[in-house]
Amino acid sequence: MKKLMFDCDDTLYDLSWPFRKCMEEFLPYVDVDMNQFYADYRKFGDRIFDKLQQGKITIDESGVYRIEKACEKYGIEFSHSKAVEFQSRYKYYQHHIEMDAPLIDYFTNCEDELAILTNGEDAHQRMKLEVLHVFDYFKASHVFTSGQLGVAKPDVNAFKKCMEAMQEDITEWYYVGDNYINDMQGAKSAGMKTIHFNRHHQVSGPLADHVVYSAKELVEFIKKDWIELAMLRMS
Repeated sequence: MKKLMFDCDDTLYDLSWPFRKCMEEFLPYVDVDMNQFYADYRKFGDRIFDKLQQGKITIDESGVYRIEKACEKYGIEFSHSKAVEFQSRYKYYQHHIEMDAPLIDYFTNCEDELAILTNGEDAHQRMKLEVLHVFDYFKASHVFTSGQLGVAKPDVNAFKKCMEAMQEDITEWYYVGDNYINDMQGAKSAGMKTIHFNRHHQVSGPLADHVVYSAKELVEFIKKDWIELAMLRMS
């Protein structure tokens, strides 16, 4: 039996989907590299994550800030009122996200031990987890958010608090996540093994024990025998 802890955003589902739907509605003809624009949109959110985590700003204020700053960087005129509308629609689409089909099939049929650790405000993250029907497959006691724990990835204490709550040996677990710093660096520093689900082909590195690029590839990899995986790491 394998022991696997998953991130949520950009791991269980494609986080860019709500954003791209909003771009189709609000900025359908903008001439930018959409992948880079999205990456910058996320980076602006990362800048103020600590304020969000500390309750100094709201989810909506964070969302408005992200799109305003991204548009500003690319010289795109976008009023504050439009940014507020953009965030409203973004929230709408967040309530319609879907887990990747290969993961649904895997979770439905697997006998592995599963857990989740995701960064973000507790109620907001759990809303997304409910939409994804995560609790059909994961024990509620094995689902954690940084808002709940009071500490966020990549801090090793976020991972350790989860393991203490589950009374588990952290060295027996793999962490599966999309973000190299938050997920791979954090989990590896905490003593976990790591699988980098590099969905958007961003930066990776040596702290990722394994790298995959799609949900299908991830599931195929997880289903490999762990002895075979150890041999792959040594080769």
